Amino acid sequence: MKNPFKDYFYYRKSDRRAIVALGCIAVFVIGVLMVVDGRRLSPQPSPVMGKENMRGVGNEPDGLPIEEEMSVRQRVAFDPNTVDSLTLIGFGIKAWKVKNFLHYRAAGKVFRSAEDLGDTYGWTAEDVQRLTPYVSVGAAYQKRKETPRFEERKEHKEDGAKPVETKKFHTLTKVDVNEADTAMLRRIPGIGEKISVAIVRYRQRLGGFHSVEQLREISIVSPELLEWFTVSSSAAVQKIHLNKASFQVLNSHPYISYEQTKALLQYIRLYGKVKDEETLLATGIFTKEELEKLRPYIAYE
Repeated sequence: MKNPFKDYFYYRKSDRRAIVALGCIAVFVIGVLMVVDGRRLSPQPSPVMGKENMRGVGNEPDGLPIEEEMSVRQRVAFDPNTVDSLTLIGFGIKAWKVKNFLHYRAAGKVFRSAEDLGDTYGWTAEDVQRLTPYVSVGAAYQKRKETPRFEERKEHKEDGAKPVETKKFHTLTKVDVNEADTAMLRRIPGIGEKISVAIVRYRQRLGGFHSVEQLREISIVSPELLEWFTVSSSAAVQKIHLNKASFQVLNSHPYISYEQTKALLQYIRLYGKVKDEETLLATGIFTKEELEKLRPYIAYE
């Protein structure tokens, strides 16, 4: 029997090179065929585990974490008068804000609209805006039928005479911003229910106005309305006793932020009472400008 390896060396040099080249080509072709055949036989990924399927076939925006997309799909309408804490946290509301909300509701607050959520201590306009599309107030809590505006409301006399319309002020009339209720405020031209309620609510949070200019801090109150208001010289704003006030009282004031409330209470706990404005300024919790605004509302003893 002939030995092919022995005969190989009897070929000419050019023939040997040709044999080696053909052998390399054969090995390469066999390798490619094996790889292709292996891929064809390997199991394909399950459609259920595909990226598009995990993301709801493109129903949610690209680039968001899957956990966040899941939370968006699971959000449902809720009644703020019965909602639980886990639902609110699921919307991204911080735990301490949820706690304030539950305390406020437990104290008797009834939420008749999404806007009422903004009355909660520490809640921002962004928090309210985030929840507004999902708020669905139950029939038992919805706003009662609104009283017609003053210019449209009619007062009936007991003698059966024709009703008389009560209209807006026709001439400039000074209204005490600390004494007027929403009905009086709506008599001012340019002020309706929304602005009148905003003024009363802000007055309650402040503890009273010490200057008409403070009305400009309410975003929906236009500067031209200020000429209708006055502040009685005998009016006294409600003071906050810094060394005795609770977290809720401090944090609810418009001029004291959540972080400043925490820092102030921590300072009092570590170093004792704040004796005067100079001491308070030295803590670095408030700037000089912030203390200027806060001065009428704080007491140290």
